Amino acid sequence: MIALQWQAKVLLLLDQARYPEEELWLECTTAEATAEVLSSGAILEDKIAATAGAYGYCLAALEHQALLGTPAFDERLDEAKALLLASRPGSRGMRAAMDFMEHPPEAYTKNADRITTLLATAVTFDRQQVIADRNICRNGTDLMGEGTRVLVRTDRGAFHSASPSGALGIVRRGLKREILESAALCEGRPALTAATTLAQELTKEGLPFTLIPDHAAATFLARQGAHMVLCDGLLAARNGDCKAPVGSYELAISCYFHSIPFYVVLTAGDIALEVESGVQLGQDEGDPAEVLSVLGEALPCGQAQGWVPAYDVVPAFLISGYITDRGIASAPYDETLPYTVEHAPKKLIVNFDE
Repeated sequence: MIALQWQAKVLLLLDQARYPEEELWLECTTAEATAEVLSSGAILEDKIAATAGAYGYCLAALEHQALLGTPAFDERLDEAKALLLASRPGSRGMRAAMDFMEHPPEAYTKNADRITTLLATAVTFDRQQVIADRNICRNGTDLMGEGTRVLVRTDRGAFHSASPSGALGIVRRGLKREILESAALCEGRPALTAATTLAQELTKEGLPFTLIPDHAAATFLARQGAHMVLCDGLLAARNGDCKAPVGSYELAISCYFHSIPFYVVLTAGDIALEVESGVQLGQDEGDPAEVLSVLGEALPCGQAQGWVPAYDVVPAFLISGYITDRGIASAPYDETLPYTVEHAPKKLIVNFDE
């Protein structure tokens, strides 16, 4: 589902928290409005938030266009940057977006019109993400042969600015090219929120799939099997340990037991070389209310406690490889991941209909 639109100096963002029950678009005409939406919980996908941040930076420039050429203009941009960064604390994507906006491609800086330069830079940031997503899809399907069966593990929805990305994008491309025999979707949330959203997107295109609860994934692999499992990763450490959605660790163990390749899907920008291992990723806890909410009013307050980790850390030895926009990295990760980030070329796709 397209979740971001830039139209006539107006940024439109889909309220992802309400979709698919309601398709509500939130209109942003200032950096302040953009930051408010980004911090409201309506935007679930971090990469959509980062792209929105780039356009929000442009909105600040447009709002204060009369100050062009004065120190006050740069001050307004600095204020917008601070607001947008604060709207997504700790987001690598938002930091990357702000850095890109402050350091546009050299060719753009030759333009005398700074507003035009900023707008072109934001569009370029957006399209670079689209290109990265397309390359991930290509690299993922390159691992497949005719008749491949895939299980997808995700807590991400199908939200994007041009076409499905990540594990869903790989599945979609494989099904459309008729090299996938079957695809199964699972996730750890009790209501299967993300997986059902993915299912809706595949249904719109008439593509077949099987929807299963996450706790049945191991049994599914034992009974029906799969040629590979695709998991959308959140962050990779230098040694190959991976921060991933809750439930990924036990699924990786199941794959290890059943000798099924377990691939993590992420962009090269999500490889954190400064993080030496999974130990540095921490053990943050999620909101207990996420678990207790399924009880409703069945139990009086205080009779039940909830616990949920914020994420899993999957050790490197359980991961068969990383499918990235710059190629596929496999062990030894302390060599291949740095190469992927620092030396692997960015592949460009000219035809966006592919």
